[in-house]
Amino acid sequence: MEAANSYVEGWLTRRSGDGGADFVGRLDIGSGLAGTSLVVLGQAKCVKLDSLVTAEQIARVVARLRRGWIGVYVTTGAYSVPAQTEMVEDQYPIVLVNGVELARELRSMARDDHGGDLEACIEHILTGRETAVTNRRPEEILLE
Repeated sequence: MEAANSYVEGWLTRRSGDGGADFVGRLDIGSGLAGTSLVVLGQAKCVKLDSLVTAEQIARVVARLRRGWIGVYVTTGAYSVPAQTEMVEDQYPIVLVNGVELARELRSMARDDHGGDLEACIEHILTGRETAVTNRRPEEILLE
């Protein structure tokens, strides 16, 4: 049996009252009776290059996670050593994406899909997607 793994884009949350989440998605793992879906609850923070995300900031997302959910925290900055240590030691189900990894992924997308033109890639991301902004409950992604 071949496993099917895919990420399904959900929606962006409204600015106020998001409770520590900026986007919701779904990760489908496996297929048929050997498959499951996980809610992906994400936070994105654009910060100054020399800024460090603290454990307390990440904990806000972690506190929203339920059984069968995973978190993703994306920042244009970096994570403090105590924040990284706490996430590993406490085995939180959260993926940390720092600014260097984010830039590397954007450059890869630009190379693969836009002939290396980073500005065209970013413009395509900003204008080419019709991602809904809503205040739906994250678990509703499992019904789609």
